[in-house]
Amino acid sequence: MTTAAVTGRLAEVFRSIQGEGLLMGRRQVFVRLAGCHVGCRYCDTEWAFADIADVAVPNARGERVSNPMTVDDVLALVEASDPMVPGAPTTSVSITGGEPLEQAEFVAALAAALAAALAPRDVMLETAALDAEALRLVAPHCRWLSCDIKLPSSTGRADALDLHEAVFADGVLAASSPVFKLVVDGTTPRAEIERAAQLVSTHHPDAPVFLQPVTPMGGSPAIGTEALEAMVDVLLAAGLDVRVIPQVHKMLKVR
Repeated sequence: MTTAAVTGRLAEVFRSIQGEGLLMGRRQVFVRLAGCHVGCRYCDTEWAFADIADVAVPNARGERVSNPMTVDDVLALVEASDPMVPGAPTTSVSITGGEPLEQAEFVAALAAALAAALAPRDVMLETAALDAEALRLVAPHCRWLSCDIKLPSSTGRADALDLHEAVFADGVLAASSPVFKLVVDGTTPRAEIERAAQLVSTHHPDAPVFLQPVTPMGGSPAIGTEALEAMVDVLLAAGLDVRVIPQVHKMLKVR
């Protein structure tokens, strides 16, 4: 199947500063896909869950591209967001959502095309990593995998950590050097942090874990210093490389 035959639904494409995780502070082009069935309570992009009709073209006043889009359509939007500068290194791309793995075939084709372009761009996949088969399709085309460990208290899904355990046990992440993110707030139970720590330390003990307090918004209570320190203690006791980082892009007031 050619990339022209694979289509996907997007929410937006833009260039900004990465505000979370491993590449925090680096400029990236963000390709946000539409659609997500996880439904985190703290989500700040719920608008992207909808069936979005079209997407504004970066740097082109009033012009829009309709969904669904081809890989070539998205490559053009990435270039419009971040035009190549001769002799300068290319900007990497964050494929995010929504939940990108819900459009795994399209994401795999897009990531492969970005990596194989005349001026190739490294790809970071930002995902909940709840689907082993989808990961198997997409991961080989990505330089970085940023996996957001979903907690039952955040998603309302009692099986969230069980799903993560099945993916970890599958081994699909083993060749990808993943990094993990845990988003927490003032109501996050200690038992969930303990279970997450056990999962990561068992299957990916060398992976960095980014503990991210929720930026106070909606119904998510801020977390106190004492509670945050206790979570760090749990992760350190499991032998993990834990780093506490807020959503820096919100502090910088950028997208």
